[in-house]
Amino acid sequence: MLSTNLVVILLIIMLTQSSRSLAFFASNLGKTRQFQMATTTTRSFGLQTVSFDDVISSPKSKTAKLVQNLLTKRKKRVEAQQTVVEGPRMVFDMLENPTTNSLVRQLLVSVDDYQEQYQDRLESLSLASEDEVSLQLVTPELLNTLSDTVTPQGIMAIVDIPEMDVVVADDKDVTPIYLVLDGVSDPGNVGTLLRSSLAVGCAGVLLLPGSCDPWSPKAVRSSMGASFQLPIVQAPNWESGFKVLQEEWGVEAVYAATMIEGDDGDDDDESSSSQAHFSIDWQGKASALVIGSEGNGLSEAVRASIHDKDTKMVKAVHVPMCAGIESLNAAVCGSVILFEYSRQCSSTV
Repeated sequence: MLSTNLVVILLIIMLTQSSRSLAFFASNLGKTRQFQMATTTTRSFGLQTVSFDDVISSPKSKTAKLVQNLLTKRKKRVEAQQTVVEGPRMVFDMLENPTTNSLVRQLLVSVDDYQEQYQDRLESLSLASEDEVSLQLVTPELLNTLSDTVTPQGIMAIVDIPEMDVVVADDKDVTPIYLVLDGVSDPGNVGTLLRSSLAVGCAGVLLLPGSCDPWSPKAVRSSMGASFQLPIVQAPNWESGFKVLQEEWGVEAVYAATMIEGDDGDDDDESSSSQAHFSIDWQGKASALVIGSEGNGLSEAVRASIHDKDTKMVKAVHVPMCAGIESLNAAVCGSVILFEYSRQCSSTV
């Protein structure tokens, strides 16, 4: 039998080891919880759950192929009626805006960035839509491969392209303005013009042939989400577009920006001479502003309408400039005129 002293010594050793184990457990409690979070099968997000056991890594997966197609092919965007938005600012702007969060169909988040940056914010969302929003975790390498940006930020979303009704002239409290893009092909300019249009309360946007796809990745980024809050309609040609403006939207005056003073002006025909943008009464009647392409300006069809003595509905407008400046950037010209409309609206309120 063990002596009493030996038993006491053994009990002391056992108690000491237990104390050390408890201290180690307490000091590593946070780490233990973090590990458990990383291996939990599912965690709640909005109206659905996110799986940590199903992290996509292959560019050949169905989801990865869909994102690639939506980012690179206009035809695929048209067929699916979907596009992709990237980066935390745009993604969370759409999720937190009650007018756009129902458009978000699926989130793709880098598994590293999810835990380090986005998890708490995503789990705190309260989505208004009754539809489920899927949150798919992907490897950082795959997200970087899919991204259309130079410096991916670990999050992107597949979103529906909205179908919005254009507010016609009779339905607005203020005299509306509509924007027509006549072959504006640069996505940065298209996005900027859409953003300016939303800022001034533009009632609708009409796209003519040659215009950039407003749902292309660069145009979407330039618009900062404005494209999802504006009615956008495409017309096969100017004749059809003009009919939409006049017969469906109630437009009574069309002003085509000539970019430079005097362009399309006719000294013998006062009706076709270009007017300064601030000299026009934008509140007088429902109007449309036409912005031409960056390189060639207005199309021949629109130019011909300016000189049409029968309708006299399409007139030339320009932004006056100091001598030595040939023309303004399409987005700058359009924005300057749109904000003159907004200024006149504000002064009449």
